[in-house]
Amino acid sequence: MAGLSTRNPRVVICGGGIAGVEALIALRALAGDLAEVHLVAPNDRFVYQPLAVAEPFGVAETHRFELSTIARDMHAELHADSLSAVDADLHAVRLKGGARLHYDALLVAVGPQRREWLPGALHFGGADSVGAFRSVLGRLVSGATRRLAFAYPQATAWPLPLYELALLTASHAQAQGATGAQLTLLTPEGDPLEVFGPGASRVMRELLLSRRIDLRTGAAAEGFSHGRLRCRPNIVIDADEVTALVALRGPAIPGLPVDEQGFIEVDESGRVTGLRDVYAAGDGTDFPVKQGGLATQQADAAAEAIAAALGADLTPSPVRPTLRAVLLNGIAPLYLRAQLDGGSGDSLEIAGNPLWMPPAKVAGRYLAPYLTAGGPLTGAEVLEDRQASADDPATVRRAHDEAHDLALAFADRDAAEGDFDSALQWLDTLERIDGVLPPGYLAKRAEWSRRAGRAT
Repeated sequence: MAGLSTRNPRVVICGGGIAGVEALIALRALAGDLAEVHLVAPNDRFVYQPLAVAEPFGVAETHRFELSTIARDMHAELHADSLSAVDADLHAVRLKGGARLHYDALLVAVGPQRREWLPGALHFGGADSVGAFRSVLGRLVSGATRRLAFAYPQATAWPLPLYELALLTASHAQAQGATGAQLTLLTPEGDPLEVFGPGASRVMRELLLSRRIDLRTGAAAEGFSHGRLRCRPNIVIDADEVTALVALRGPAIPGLPVDEQGFIEVDESGRVTGLRDVYAAGDGTDFPVKQGGLATQQADAAAEAIAAALGADLTPSPVRPTLRAVLLNGIAPLYLRAQLDGGSGDSLEIAGNPLWMPPAKVAGRYLAPYLTAGGPLTGAEVLEDRQASADDPATVRRAHDEAHDLALAFADRDAAEGDFDSALQWLDTLERIDGVLPPGYLAKRAEWSRRAGRAT
């Protein structure tokens, strides 16, 4: 990227998911107007996937944001297309629509391919799977299904959504009086949620035990038929239905070096191996843990490297992966934070109070403040880490419950008085406190939005 000061450089970002949007916002925050920016994405909306696990239970919605609005806010040109190949020698990308787009710097944030791997199971892959899993819940509550198993594939590297589905299902079944439901969670992990380390595994075991979910570790599902789920090594589980997380495979984009699974090979600063001025970030790379917050950290490192090459006054930093996650469990959210070392959790913190602000489920340094603000940022707002509360867990829980009850009471009061804008603001506050809304309040939010004259 030498000599870019003599002309107007062009940065091309390919991908309209978490890593792509984070990279776009970060690049504008770090480099200002030092380059023209182009965003290539086949989707017209940015889908905020992490809340999809809670949507079947009626306590959250999968939020969607217009990419055209995000691109406009970031002064970027949006191309409704997808990446077909990279020609690094010509510094150009070929799009599936046939166009060729030249770049001075390229950031590939294309996600992985999702595939079904267990015949006969429902494969949960995010927002598109909500309706199908809602039907599973209906059969469980009616008694048509009594034995439900949750299975985790060996080829996927982020198990948290499966644990959330199981825990939320247990709470939902109990609330609906389906006391005869038998839930089993199978994972090839040696310990549950082992990516966070032994502390998180102990907490997860206790949570699963408290909800009467049968945990089977070291169990790799390999076949399901006639009510029997077969697993290695020599395990057979009786199950009426099985819900499995989708397996992931790399995007295998022509022109980019990839590993044997098709994931793009990058270094700790997001540079694609062996290519000049080409970066990659997100779940399509060969970083072993596939998680939204880590994808944003990769995007930030790449954006910093690009911004520095453009002449921005900063020293780029490589990724020092910090795993941040909000565990939705049907009672109150748990915040987890750990430094990753060799693919496992270290220095784990678990708290009932938010360990970062804003307390978004995807802890993107620039993405979380942007989505919270609902538009362009007014300054240097970035996500900030917070310390765990020094209070004992019971005190933290009481404070959480008080804040929850207060926000709920004010929302209902303001709605009763006809102040629907204020009521909706209280629901936004409540969603930030809990990550989800209480049962029935999604319908209330839709009704209050209608009465306030807002589009839903």
